[in-house]
Amino acid sequence: MAKIIVTFNGLVQQEITISKSRLTIGRRPSNDIVIDHLTVSGQHAAIDTSSNGSFVLDLGSTNGTMVNGQPIKKHLLQDDDVIDIGKYKLRFQVEQSGKQTFVPEPGQVQAVAVDKPRVKIKVMNGNNAGKELNLVKAVTTIGSPGTQVIAITQQGKNYVIAQVEGDAAATVNTVSIKDKPHTLKHADMIELSGTKMAVIFY
Repeated sequence: MAKIIVTFNGLVQQEITISKSRLTIGRRPSNDIVIDHLTVSGQHAAIDTSSNGSFVLDLGSTNGTMVNGQPIKKHLLQDDDVIDIGKYKLRFQVEQSGKQTFVPEPGQVQAVAVDKPRVKIKVMNGNNAGKELNLVKAVTTIGSPGTQVIAITQQGKNYVIAQVEGDAAATVNTVSIKDKPHTLKHADMIELSGTKMAVIFY
């Protein structure tokens, strides 16, 4: 579950749980997140959420939308990203679901602890060969914004990879993921802009 915390001059104004596919942000009362300030457009921005993650989009606002100090048109949000809209700051937070312990029913021998597998990506070629990236965030993005970007999203016990930016297709095991997300498995081989990366479950 993710939420947006709206602050003004460091004071929390409102807190909204992302519970639907699109949240609109703006000055008009019809928006899901209403920010009544002259620097904010009537319909300023939106947050679109799908299985590929949550994206913030600028809706052609007068003063623009920024994420972590950088102007954006569309941006894949990650935990603790800060969206600047006018004088307001909207912090995106993902509530991490940790280990769950199931209490046994009568007749069961013991409780079973369920935890997410640990996964890392290892670069196999190029200047960064040998480097490893542990997938510890709810959403991990890899690539060059505006050129080619992939996102790996934790969904329960699964890790799903999808292409979110770029005309050229990224691949998993030489199969394009441009239009079809893929659930990662151990030893899958990702290729992104000529860089090959192995998926390691451990």
